[in-house]
Amino acid sequence: MRVEGLQNPFLGYRLDPGEPGLSHSATASRSVLRVLSQEISNWLAFKREALENGGVIIQGGISLDLRKRGSFLAAVAGKTTAWIYYPSQKNDQAVQEGYKERVQQEIQKLEARLSSTVNEEEKQKLEEQLTLLKMMLSMPAQLLKDLLMPMGILLDVLV
Repeated sequence: MRVEGLQNPFLGYRLDPGEPGLSHSATASRSVLRVLSQEISNWLAFKREALENGGVIIQGGISLDLRKRGSFLAAVAGKTTAWIYYPSQKNDQAVQEGYKERVQQEIQKLEARLSSTVNEEEKQKLEEQLTLLKMMLSMPAQLLKDLLMPMGILLDVLV
């Protein structure tokens, strides 16, 4: 019976156009480390860009394309995505204060209804609405508008 040794081929990589970094090759056994380090540097570049321009990363991630090469499961490609929110420059203080005032009024109305309600189901719904409004109170008005308007969600509080 013939036993073959481990196969650990070299994998060549190329970077996307405009992507910073060096396109070094790596063995199949070290490919995951090589590709992951490149993708982490891309993530840090996105994070740095967001901070420099006054934005916030709201979602993102790194994915690796893993395939069998030789005797190893190797990373043959990687992808980094980042959704960055940049607040618009036309957000002024008066709009922000009006929004917070309106949310405070809605919170007071719901708290009054909650104290006079005896139905447990209705109490639970009112508590959920209160929690949502209190979370909205801590968020910038422009962020809520930018996030909710493209989905067609219009809240009376924001209008």
